[in-house]
Amino acid sequence: MSSVNPSIDEYYDIVIVGAGPAGIGIGILLQKLGMSYTILEKTSVGASFKKWPEETRFISPSFTGNFFKMPDLNAVTPDTSPAFDLLTEHPTGPEYAQYLEQVSKFFQLTIETEIEVKNIEDKSGGFILNTSKGIYGSTFVIWAAGEYQYPKINSFNGGHLCTHYSEVSSFSDVMGKNSVVIGGFESGFDAAINLAKLGKKVTLIDNANYLELINSDSSYSLSPFTRDRIKEVLDDIEYYAETYVEEVKFANAKYIVTTDDNQTFISDDEPMNCTGFDTSLKLVAELFEFEDGFPLLNGFDESKATENLFLVGPQVKHGNALFCFIYKYRQRFAIVAEEIAKRTNMPFEIIEDILGEYKYNNFYLKDLSCCDDECVC
Repeated sequence: MSSVNPSIDEYYDIVIVGAGPAGIGIGILLQKLGMSYTILEKTSVGASFKKWPEETRFISPSFTGNFFKMPDLNAVTPDTSPAFDLLTEHPTGPEYAQYLEQVSKFFQLTIETEIEVKNIEDKSGGFILNTSKGIYGSTFVIWAAGEYQYPKINSFNGGHLCTHYSEVSSFSDVMGKNSVVIGGFESGFDAAINLAKLGKKVTLIDNANYLELINSDSSYSLSPFTRDRIKEVLDDIEYYAETYVEEVKFANAKYIVTTDDNQTFISDDEPMNCTGFDTSLKLVAELFEFEDGFPLLNGFDESKATENLFLVGPQVKHGNALFCFIYKYRQRFAIVAEEIAKRTNMPFEIIEDILGEYKYNNFYLKDLSCCDDECVC
């Protein structure tokens, strides 16, 4: 119990919200620094990955190159590798959750599960976190909650009539012979590929044109892994690019999908909504300022609206650099940890000793000017 506020049940210098790869990754670094922290997770470690469809795989490949200063792209620490641990290049969601559970146990992280953070209050000198199991106090908060548990249901009228990608346990469970897939980025193409492999007639409605859109930044373009797979089934997919779905209706036992260019698609089976995921930051939106839907952060990934509130994970964005993949946002863990350590007056020698490993292994990206370049070929 805090002597500053008697109503607080638990107090830590740092509270991390979320036990996915971002929360586990930053937690390991704080553990190495010997800091007072806890990770609060509303379900279990890696919970979002456990909900992935059975057929879905990581689009970023895992390969053990750690000894050559090229750590596994899906690793959350410089000294671990999902490829080595799981013996696969493109892990499933549950497999990756297993990796997160194993590293959290190995590093003996302080994690409290089945605790939902209901809201966070910014008080003078610290934060009050109201949770499902009491009140937590802290000087710093690191928001590490992800996106998968917050699907975009209402991207178009009648979205509730569709099956969202996040609700699929296995594509083999999807009923019917015809499937209308709405949304054309990674989840849309993944759904279309897996449904086509099952022999279904697939209609893919893409509001952009991701088959033709090429960008050297994987945040804005389909991955090579997806492109390789789509080639195998493209002849079995009716593809509509630059087409926006305006509404889905259910009438006379049929699903009727209408688009902005007055096309109509009719199916006996529920359309699949693959328009993506919302941000978990909506739960603490009052503590951030936003621009074009992304939180405004300073050079330490700290909220520009709330001092000592930091963000790690796929929602981090600086200019055109979107850190939405693990191999990107893990490079900011040390930036956040270093700043918090300095503010707690940790000796410089300790900070440099621990962060040296991260800097040596390219887990420390401070100069963001490199992130706006295009590959030359």
